[in-house]
Amino acid sequence: MSLTLKITSLFVRTLAKPMANAIKRNAHEHERFRKLCVSFAQRLHRIDMRMRLGLLQDPAVIDRQIAKEVAAAEAARKKAQIPTVKTEAQMKAEDAMSKEEKEAIRKKAEAAHNKPPRIRPLSEAKAIETGANFVAETFIFSVGIGVIVFEQWRQRRKAKNQRDDLREELEELQAQFMSVKTELEEVKTRQVPEPQTGNGKLLGFWKGKGEGHPTDPAKHTDKPAASKPTTSPPPPLPNTNGDS
Repeated sequence: MSLTLKITSLFVRTLAKPMANAIKRNAHEHERFRKLCVSFAQRLHRIDMRMRLGLLQDPAVIDRQIAKEVAAAEAARKKAQIPTVKTEAQMKAEDAMSKEEKEAIRKKAEAAHNKPPRIRPLSEAKAIETGANFVAETFIFSVGIGVIVFEQWRQRRKAKNQRDDLREELEELQAQFMSVKTELEEVKTRQVPEPQTGNGKLLGFWKGKGEGHPTDPAKHTDKPAASKPTTSPPPPLPNTNGDS
């Protein structure tokens, strides 16, 4: 039992006791409620007495009662008689008489068993008290049962909500997992290289080897140096002073 249920049950029972006392007071003050309590108490009293009498009227109990009464009657008869010498006829007569007494006692017990018992009703004050106490105790018991039922319902609803939340989280994680898986497959598809044939790989290998070699004859062939143009000296200027 949880702490909340204990505290709530104690609180409700504490409030239920004054209400039960108020029910008892109303049973004495209000006419209609008093009649209801009296009739209810008388009905309970009759049911209780019939159950008790039913237990007392069990066949085994009746047989024991008959045997007890027969033994008491036999002892009383022997005590009243004066001890004398009896003839055989007298002894047979006494045996027949004892059988008749036993049969009479049995018939009396069976008649009492078949006869409906007369149950004396309770007094008004006793009936009011009994009915009011029963109603008050029933109210307190109903309150306790209601608290337990409410707590059980609350616990089940809480567990159901937790299961629903867990299910939603699991579905969300599954959706995220599928999304990540799809993205990973797309990345793998983009990173797959294009297939190449054997000749293409060989030509690519030789091409890369020729471009990267430092002694490539095609790049180091000697070319004739370009001839520089020769310039002749300028002609002498004519003498303007008349010297020969």
